[in-house]
Amino acid sequence: MIRYLAMGVLSWCAVAPALAGSAALHSGKYEGLMLAVTPGHQVEGFYQESMGEGVARGCTFYLQGKPEALTTWLDAAYPGSVAAASDGVTLTVAQGRQHPGCINVLMPEIATGLELSQTASKQWIGLVTVSADKAYLLKTPGAKAAKRPYIVKHDVVGVLAFKDGWAQVEFINADDRSFTGWISQGQYARLAAPKP
Repeated sequence: MIRYLAMGVLSWCAVAPALAGSAALHSGKYEGLMLAVTPGHQVEGFYQESMGEGVARGCTFYLQGKPEALTTWLDAAYPGSVAAASDGVTLTVAQGRQHPGCINVLMPEIATGLELSQTASKQWIGLVTVSADKAYLLKTPGAKAAKRPYIVKHDVVGVLAFKDGWAQVEFINADDRSFTGWISQGQYARLAAPKP
């Protein structure tokens, strides 16, 4: 009897992490996808993938909404969903390859569920797009910008906190190096899915 009980407990221990891991989405990098889970349990994301050297082809789009019913957009808007998977997320956008440039880059599986592995876990509560030509990453809100790293217009960054008209953001460069700092409200724009 004890042997069967021990086997049952061991079986449950093997299954429990899989069940727990599949239940909730977490902010982070999932291959080409930056994903933020907001305090209101919505998601905000930015997908970017390119291929080729010299004349590179690229696929870029934003996503926002409830995980099971989100909007993806760049030039046009298409419905989609994102769900937790064993080692990352599954992104599904039936018309995903219709986003500009995506037919040449994005795998056909995007229509039925593209598996993306998590490459970095983050604490993002949202994403913003840099609207200023140059935004220095300040140590504290209102600090001097001397010799600080900066981000440029159209960069998409993860938000760690909002405070008094400022956002504490994290930028990840092409070499996967992370830079954090504060930018003012006038230097960024919140993601806003187009209304249907």
